[in-house]
Amino acid sequence: MGHHALRLSQILGYFPVPIKNGNRTLLPITSTIIFCLLGVGNIHLFIPYLSEDPSIKGATRGGRQLVTSTYYSTILIKGAVHIFAVVFIRVTLFLNREELSQFYGEFNRLVETFSIFSRKANISEEAKRKTPPAVGNRYDRRLRIELIMLYLLWIAFIGDMWEGYLANPNKGVTLISTLVIVLPPTLGYLHAIFPYLLIFFLNWYLEILCELRASHFTLVDTRIPLYNRLSTNVSSFVRVFGTCIVIDMAHSVMRIVFCAYFVASSASTPFVNVRGMASDVFTVVAYCYLVFTICSKGAQLEGKSGDFIKSCDDEGDQLYGDGRLYFVKSCRPRLTKNYLDTEYFRVNLGLITPIVGTVITNLIVLMQFQNGDKTRVTNCVHNEE
Repeated sequence: MGHHALRLSQILGYFPVPIKNGNRTLLPITSTIIFCLLGVGNIHLFIPYLSEDPSIKGATRGGRQLVTSTYYSTILIKGAVHIFAVVFIRVTLFLNREELSQFYGEFNRLVETFSIFSRKANISEEAKRKTPPAVGNRYDRRLRIELIMLYLLWIAFIGDMWEGYLANPNKGVTLISTLVIVLPPTLGYLHAIFPYLLIFFLNWYLEILCELRASHFTLVDTRIPLYNRLSTNVSSFVRVFGTCIVIDMAHSVMRIVFCAYFVASSASTPFVNVRGMASDVFTVVAYCYLVFTICSKGAQLEGKSGDFIKSCDDEGDQLYGDGRLYFVKSCRPRLTKNYLDTEYFRVNLGLITPIVGTVITNLIVLMQFQNGDKTRVTNCVHNEE
């Protein structure tokens, strides 16, 4: 199975356990510690930056008013949100790395069991005499394409952001201002790999459910143990990543709100920053897609689990006689659907409606504050004149 998402997550500190047995554990742990220290160290720069003289930041008379405005405060809040999310998730996974390692070991055994089941169910007698091919994942190709697109977006957005900020003489760049303004969004962009870490595991769950549902000529009693093993691993997945999913969703929603606000605010200014607006627009689209994808995977997990349970009941009449049917119905444990239930919400498409409402409400509030700031700045300028 492809480990591209796992390797990249490991390099960026989101998967602090070895991917294969025998691999060194020092690299993933070191990556996690480095990124955590980078985030925590960035927090200590906020206070000196806030107390810095506005003239050093390149602020004019209007810029001095901007230091306390909604727009500027939102930039700092967005940076703080980035730092909190990336540090919290990495620290959580680092502290729970033993549980994460146990979950990953169970996941590998689940995939191995699925590979054996799939070969027995689908490979012909002639093919069984040969070396069986590795079982693939129908979702893996799309995941690889999206990861390649993610690489390109990282190069474009992060490179453009640093070049645009450092090359602009009006920024009045200092080391502290650079680290506070540019570094948090950089960490935020790199954090986009975490949803793909989740998608990697969810894709395999969906692949197993699709194969279980499609194996019409395999006895129900043969499929049920694999489904139960899948359900156990899904429960472990939620236990390990549940809190991180909540924080990641909150981070994504807040980033959508802030970037949409920046787009709306920039469009109403006399001097429009086209590069900045384009970056914010693409960021909104990208994070909307990530949120929708995670919710969609959760909904598919529920739906395909329900389809498999229904197929077991429907196919029982065809596979067994009356006596055998009675034995299966009475002795096998009752199957339940798989859900991505965190402590705060269930991850499925039903989550989209409250997310949209939250984004619109917060965007309206920010724009109202922004209009109030513009009115106050205009009055101050008129009074000085």
